[in-house]
Amino acid sequence: MLKSFKSPCVIGIIGLGVGAFHLRNSLKFKNCKIKYICDVNKKKLLYYKKKFKINKATTNFDKVVNDKEVNTIIIASNDKDHFYQVSNSLKHNKHVFVEKPMCLSLKNLETIIKIKKNKPNLYISSNLVLRVHPFFEKLIREKKKLKKIYYLEGDYNYGRLDKLTKGWRGKIKDYSVILGGGIHLIDLILKIKEKKVKEIYTMSNKLISRKFKNYANDFAVSLLKFDDNSIAKISSNFSSPSDHHHIFNVYAQNTSFFYNRNKSEQYFRENENKSSIKLNYKYDNKTKGKMLLNFLSAISRKNSNLIISENELFYLMKICLFLVQSQKKNRIIKL
Repeated sequence: MLKSFKSPCVIGIIGLGVGAFHLRNSLKFKNCKIKYICDVNKKKLLYYKKKFKINKATTNFDKVVNDKEVNTIIIASNDKDHFYQVSNSLKHNKHVFVEKPMCLSLKNLETIIKIKKNKPNLYISSNLVLRVHPFFEKLIREKKKLKKIYYLEGDYNYGRLDKLTKGWRGKIKDYSVILGGGIHLIDLILKIKEKKVKEIYTMSNKLISRKFKNYANDFAVSLLKFDDNSIAKISSNFSSPSDHHHIFNVYAQNTSFFYNRNKSEQYFRENENKSSIKLNYKYDNKTKGKMLLNFLSAISRKNSNLIISENELFYLMKICLFLVQSQKKNRIIKL
């Protein structure tokens, strides 16, 4: 249990898919009260209301956001609803924790940034869970040791094609596998590089899912070129027949990192002599919950020690949305 502080979080949770996971983790935080759960599925509402003895259950988001006692909104609804719920939560002076992506267009992102600029005392964060993976935490801490990173690559292999072809994702026109998956690896790349992106390009296809009646491309490859001319490549692969996993490699002048399925190798080079170390990491639902607990702790402590800062989050969304734009226009975009 985290310690209790003076400023309680009075929470409304929107969406009880991934939101049910957030509900359980919020209940671990001593200094919070779950006042509302909200979902379009009435059976889910009744189940979780009874199971966790929640005060109020509703299908109406506006009822939650208009409650003056609620100061924190956790959003885990369908992607297409995120912009309305994020923007209205901020307008009603609520702290916001939202599943990725925050919104689906650059215009919507600009609106959110404008609203948030006038609400400096509010916190906003997103559930970019690879930030709390032990390997990536270590890599971020030690990134200053990496001399001249010239190339990074990440593969987001979703391994759950049915969620795209049969679930709500397939009902969103032009659903983006970049915003729905690749965003996690793009976030890590931006954090490790800490350089501005100057050129981007995305190409994609739907060779696997084309027989299904949905609009989305199930596979995309994105390229980023940074101010220092280093390059990153990210694949967002929803059509993979494999299990759900990530691959992430970093190439620098003096050392390289290779990560695959909770196993990593690090190679060193000094005076043409090469050596390596191998490490295994545990990554589970308890670890993933750290993003939300960090957010709730920041609200209670009234500090800004968020794992992902507001500026990082907005810049990440900007890059991802330009990558989607590049995919649609089939051209390189210079920023």
